[in-house]
Amino acid sequence: MALTSNTIAKAGALAALAFSVLAPVVAGGQNTAAPVQTAADPNAPAVELTLPQARQLAVKALKAGRPKLAYHLADGLLKADPKSSFAHFTMANAQGLLGQAAAARKSAARAYRYGDSKLHRFEAAELAARLSYAEERPTLTQLWLRRAVQNAPNEQVEQQLGRDYGQVRAQNPFSFSIRTSLRPSSNVNGGSNTAVQVIDGLPFTGQLSGSAQALSGTIGTLDTSLRYRLRGTKKSRTEVAARLFVKRVALTNSAEEQAPDVSDSDFGSTFAEVRLNHSFATSEKGGAARLGLGAGQFWFGDERSYHFVNLNVGHSWRIGARSSLSLDASYENRSSDRAAFLDSEYLSVVGGYRHARTNGDQLSLSLSLRETRSDFSNARNTAATLSANYDFAKQVGPAKISTGVVVGYSDFPDYIAPIRVPGGRQDRSLYANVNFFFPDVDYAGFAPNLRVTAGRKFSNVSRFETEELSVSLGIQSKF
Repeated sequence: MALTSNTIAKAGALAALAFSVLAPVVAGGQNTAAPVQTAADPNAPAVELTLPQARQLAVKALKAGRPKLAYHLADGLLKADPKSSFAHFTMANAQGLLGQAAAARKSAARAYRYGDSKLHRFEAAELAARLSYAEERPTLTQLWLRRAVQNAPNEQVEQQLGRDYGQVRAQNPFSFSIRTSLRPSSNVNGGSNTAVQVIDGLPFTGQLSGSAQALSGTIGTLDTSLRYRLRGTKKSRTEVAARLFVKRVALTNSAEEQAPDVSDSDFGSTFAEVRLNHSFATSEKGGAARLGLGAGQFWFGDERSYHFVNLNVGHSWRIGARSSLSLDASYENRSSDRAAFLDSEYLSVVGGYRHARTNGDQLSLSLSLRETRSDFSNARNTAATLSANYDFAKQVGPAKISTGVVVGYSDFPDYIAPIRVPGGRQDRSLYANVNFFFPDVDYAGFAPNLRVTAGRKFSNVSRFETEELSVSLGIQSKF
């Protein structure tokens, strides 16, 4: 199934091609009791056929290019059995050949609904996808392609459908993505792993509260994004995008006993943003530039925390056949909804390197530098983060594996806790993760992934000495 403008000239051609797959399978008959009365010409005498005869004649009519006869036969079959998947499928093919794409798609949808086998549902979904594409409805085409993937008869067909999906997605001006995860964690609040506040080895402020220490629980996240391409050519693209990220926390019983003064909602957060993005090819071979403008709002603990505007620019370069470099810079202004002195500005620069090895493995490295400016002394800081990721191309058993390491450093020169920290506060962190993606356990092209993360942050202010071990279960698309 190659969804291109050359192969999809009209709905009728698509319907005939799809029917040629189904006919040898289903023409052999189901119920043989009830007769079907039909006549392609209203002035001709009616002819009574048994159901198997009507099915076989419908197949021959479509193969012979006689959609009107097939239409009448399908209509008779539906009168005999309104829930016949074969009859709805026959009707869809006949309507498609008659140029009735919308009606044909609806008939194919009914054939899918009443399909009594995986093969019948696959063929109905594939036909509905073809007809949706002929109607120039790419989003609906993607939906039906995913249903076809769910019922694909073998791996080769599924891979072809995945390639078709990628083609339609590239053509579709509208795109939508959703990611969810659920992970038990030993530290849902980023709390300290010690009960005593220690600064440079000296216990200045005594005991930390239960809520300031690490609390165990479960973290659930929902990350959704919408994009709409306003303008697109081979060399440039302009799009508007929106994103909503929601995090909610459920504390364990032991965490509630440790910190009875807090509740689950105190650690939840919500992030919402709208953006205008523009990207274009540059004169270098494989080079591309991008810029974007965004605005949004952040909530923490069910309260508005801050609203923001940001601007980013970036450039990417190809290095040989398998490598690329990127450089991005951004500025963000955050206006606090709580107090004016909490307003802040963020400036960051991120450099990245990607390399595809000859065996298909992928290596990526990035270095991020950030400066935070604010009237609030505890918010002022500079930070650097180095991350490395490695994706293995070859599947190991049921899983595709990727790994990552993140090393970070931050300096808060004017930190007060509650006295001014001599020399400021310095944090160092090290985190590692392993991700297992299970592509063979999928539903409609969505498969589960399991992510294990472990890490620790070291600080000269013990309140920020943290460690975490979490296991996250999520879902992502295979294509």
